[in-house]
Amino acid sequence: MLDNAERRAARVAQQDFMLRTWVIDRLGPDDTDPDWSPEALASDTLDTLTFTPAQAAGLSEGWRDLPLEQIRELRRHKNLTAHLESLVGHLSPGPVREQLVAWTVTRPLLP
Repeated sequence: MLDNAERRAARVAQQDFMLRTWVIDRLGPDDTDPDWSPEALASDTLDTLTFTPAQAAGLSEGWRDLPLEQIRELRRHKNLTAHLESLVGHLSPGPVREQLVAWTVTRPLLP
C-alpha cells in the first residue's frame, strides 16, 4: 500500500507541476501568488527530488542493472522534471535556475 501511496503522490505532484507551468506559460507569472510564481514552482520541484542531477546521471549509466526500486526512483525523477524546459525560461539567472538547467540535461538520460 505504501508503494502505491508514494507513486500516487509523485503522480499528483507531477500533474500539479505541469498545470502550474502551463498557466505560467499561457497567462504569465504572478509573483504575488505562489501557485503561479516560477520561483516558487522551481523551489517546489527541487524539494521533491532526492537525487542531484549528477547522482541521477551516474545511476542512469547502468540503470538496467539497478534494483527495481532505484529504477522506479529514477523514473519518478524523470516524471517530476518533465516541465522544466518550459519553466527555466521564466526564471532569473542564479543557482536555482542552473540546477534546473542541469536537470533538463540529465532528464533524457533517465529510464
